[in-house]
Amino acid sequence: MCARVKQVAELREIRIQFGIPDSAPAINLPARWNGPPTEDFAIVRRNPNTGERALDRLRWGLVPWWSKEARLPYATFNAQGETIQDKPAFRDAWRRGQRCILPLDAFYEWQTIGAKQKQPYAVARRDGTLLAIGGLWELTKLPDGTILRSFTIITTPPNGLLEPFHNRMPLVLAPADVAAWLGEGDAKPEQIAALLKPCPEEWLTLWRVDPRLNNVRNQDAEFCQALPA
Repeated sequence: MCARVKQVAELREIRIQFGIPDSAPAINLPARWNGPPTEDFAIVRRNPNTGERALDRLRWGLVPWWSKEARLPYATFNAQGETIQDKPAFRDAWRRGQRCILPLDAFYEWQTIGAKQKQPYAVARRDGTLLAIGGLWELTKLPDGTILRSFTIITTPPNGLLEPFHNRMPLVLAPADVAAWLGEGDAKPEQIAALLKPCPEEWLTLWRVDPRLNNVRNQDAEFCQALPA
């Protein structure tokens, strides 16, 4: 499961790391130090009209194209990789190849340390680059004519590093797999499906952060700093 993320890198840094062409339209987004579902985030995807990579602003929590409501009665901010081809909320986007990447500085996981106490941890790439989190995007036209662009994060079973925290983790893609994931190559469906697995432990590092991060209203760099060992 992934329900809180950190996306604070400058958009120029995201554009460089993920090869967004200069001709792609610019977007404007605030830094998300403690970003929850239902907020907007910068997403890398192929422009459905031009085929070029684009950096777009989408809402976290996929709304299926057939939905008549902007908010569903069930959570769609995560999609399990094992069932993504069958779940009604996600299967059409998957079959149409509407895959995207959520570039992140870090995501957060919690460790239970008492009956009512949880310690948050930040998880990031060990090499200091941005995480490439695999997801799906969707475009929905609501009855009032509003066009809603939304996305979900795909999850997998955890690797050894994150198993003590939760039984799911976000899909973390290798840089070499970004092009195939975005549909730029000739990868076959079974090759894409093979990417739905936990990343190697050595790709990631984690550290304890301020428990005040548990409250989503706390949106500041000070809550994301590593606590003393």
